[in-house]
Amino acid sequence: MLKNYLISVRLSILLIFLVGLVGIHSCTKDNFKPRETAKELMATASSNITVAEGGAITFTDLSLGVANRRWTFPGGTPSTSQLPVVDVVFSEEGTIVCTLEIEYFDGTKESKNFNIQVYPVLIAAFTPSATRIKVGETVTFTDNSIGSPTSWSWEFEGGTPATSTEQNPTVTFNVNQPVTVKLTIERAIDGSSVTEEKINLIQVGPPELCLNGNFETGIGNVVDWQTWNGAPFPYTVVAGGANGTNYSSFIDFQGAWGWGQIISRDFPNNKIALENGKDYKVSMYVKAESPIRLDAFRGVNHLPDWSAAYAGIAEGYEEFYDNSGFSLPYNITTEWTKVEIQISVPNDGNSRTNFFPDIIFGGAANSKVYIDEISVKIVE
Repeated sequence: MLKNYLISVRLSILLIFLVGLVGIHSCTKDNFKPRETAKELMATASSNITVAEGGAITFTDLSLGVANRRWTFPGGTPSTSQLPVVDVVFSEEGTIVCTLEIEYFDGTKESKNFNIQVYPVLIAAFTPSATRIKVGETVTFTDNSIGSPTSWSWEFEGGTPATSTEQNPTVTFNVNQPVTVKLTIERAIDGSSVTEEKINLIQVGPPELCLNGNFETGIGNVVDWQTWNGAPFPYTVVAGGANGTNYSSFIDFQGAWGWGQIISRDFPNNKIALENGKDYKVSMYVKAESPIRLDAFRGVNHLPDWSAAYAGIAEGYEEFYDNSGFSLPYNITTEWTKVEIQISVPNDGNSRTNFFPDIIFGGAANSKVYIDEISVKIVE
């Protein structure tokens, strides 16, 4: 009996001990948290160069053991951040020192600086030494670009040379038409590139031509006259020009109209701006197959707000009646004749950006009328 009792007591003690071990193991599994031991600052920037107000630089923090972080970006947007990855755009030029400050789990701190070079915005700009020249004359182009470019690539329509890599090239133009000039600049250190193109920048013409009223391209009207007699009438380029040129233009004047007018008012690409207080010579060559009259040949500035050439500032109707150098009306013959007047522009401060010749024919007979070498030239 006693033996059996002792065995029962021992089994009970063993069971209690085993239950205790299970409880201890359960508490250890549920409540133990391993202590962090790894900490390291690892951060990068996607680039160390950018352009003011250009693309974003991505800053990335992959540090270990981070409890808190703070980015600082002077002159940047955003200026600060606590995110592990942040895109920043800089607006201030110069060397910008960006900072990442890390606080680790154990309270220790560490920081890292990023030197970012922000370059100015690259802007292509240039000026020519002249904008109205004779065929065969030269123009020097001065580079006015902003942002310290390191290379230049020029393209000159109708120029010799046709291209250039000089900063300030000199070019000869042997064409008889408005020419376009294009400049592309690059900055090697950051790869920035920008292009500036100026359409019809240089007005190139024969010795007495500044309006390009010469038709030597043979591809159509280069002046774009508007015709008016109550309704439009044909205005056509044809072979056989004045003063030794190959092409001219003509209209079929109908005497029954009594008169017909040619004006070049509503064509933005052919606008001529006059300087106040200056004199100009306006000329053309004219002939007709049958006798008719040239009743009016005058200079006009007209830029109403309904004109196709209107660009925001309306200008009044100004006729410069103080012409000199030619008596009208003039009887047109079958031979080319040069008609030339001189006009004086008042020095009254008014804007005159849409000047054009105004030509009026009259007579009872029908006739094909030819016009060539239309010129507007400042009197130096």
